Amino acid sequence: MKVRFYIEKRRGKDGRLLTSRRPIFMTVAFHGKRVLISTGKNVDLKWWDHTKQQVREMHPDASVINRWLETLAYTAGTVWKSLASLSENPGVGEFRDEFERLRPRFSGGFFDIMFLFMEEGSRRWSISTYQKVRTFYNQLKEFEKSEMYPLHFNTMNESFLYRFRDYLEKKSRSESTIRKMVNLLVWYLNWATKNGYNVYYDYRGFYKMLDKGSATEKIPAKCEPVYLEWDELLRFLKHSPCTTVKERVRDLFCLSCFTGLRFGELRNLTKEDVMASSVIVRKGDSKVRYVPVSKYAAVILEKYKHRYYRDNAALPPVSAMTVNKYLRVMAKELKLERTVAVGIGSRRRAMLWEVLTAGAGVQTFIMHALRLEIPADVIASFTGVTSDHRIKLMKQELAMKEIKKFDLIEHSQ
Repeated sequence: MKVRFYIEKRRGKDGRLLTSRRPIFMTVAFHGKRVLISTGKNVDLKWWDHTKQQVREMHPDASVINRWLETLAYTAGTVWKSLASLSENPGVGEFRDEFERLRPRFSGGFFDIMFLFMEEGSRRWSISTYQKVRTFYNQLKEFEKSEMYPLHFNTMNESFLYRFRDYLEKKSRSESTIRKMVNLLVWYLNWATKNGYNVYYDYRGFYKMLDKGSATEKIPAKCEPVYLEWDELLRFLKHSPCTTVKERVRDLFCLSCFTGLRFGELRNLTKEDVMASSVIVRKGDSKVRYVPVSKYAAVILEKYKHRYYRDNAALPPVSAMTVNKYLRVMAKELKLERTVAVGIGSRRRAMLWEVLTAGAGVQTFIMHALRLEIPADVIASFTGVTSDHRIKLMKQELAMKEIKKFDLIEHSQ
């Protein structure tokens, strides 16, 4: 099978060659047969490169149109493989029918279609889901710009995944956060495929690709959970920031460390959810859990008891991005320079202040609860996840530290 693109050359009634907005066609040749297919695109004759069979780079929409031609050629190849497996000599009619069935819808580009995805979803998603996807949209654009890696449907492959993962690791994103981002991407790509915008399926193997490079397979002993030691936590609690936003970030983070509540759960607490000795955490499925509060947590909650925020929130509104940003700023001010291993399957180490995020609050709570010998099932009931893998990781961390006590025993004859 051979695919070729060409631009129509035709003369007008006056005998002159028509040069404006000429249609681009694709021909597919196989077994001495030839199928002519309209690409649906047209350009002025001066913009067509006959040798490369594509639009010249100087054209303002060259990249979009040329990607579209590549997608049509890829679809033709898929049709040919499908028909060739069923018949030794497929006919022109069979090829055309199958091509039209699989033919994708034209799109301006990866991000244009993602915007359509968000527009359609905004009518049925919750506000938080829409904001999450919109934030991810911005993160992908930032990745494309900083890594100079163009994002198209045909670049959603293994090479992209590993490069995107490395990019996120450099930004100190956790393994769970990276997997959540891949979940969002696969959700979008499934939608694009279902709606006829995408015909490339490499992305369906993203989860297996991630598992191949998971930390648990490569360096179980080097993948350290990020948490604060007790003295580091108290230094954070006693820190006196110079701005209101830093003060709020400090309070929310310390409250997470003392209660085991995730940042999103803290943000959803209302005045009615805060009681004298516990807080009520409500889930979307109408389930609730009661989390007792220590004296440290009670002091922070009391501070905001008579302050009022939108939607009767119990705590001041601060975005996750802001929390992560100022956590690192304050951690650097406090000189939290203990080194930890970071990244999926990576032996790279970084200072604590470089990798600190809101998620470290729950991990700090788990670590110190284990040290206090609180049963794992009770800790899980506090964090709200009955099979919280972080508890297992923390136990491994403690075990590694405990076994080193043997090194302190002096050798005797």
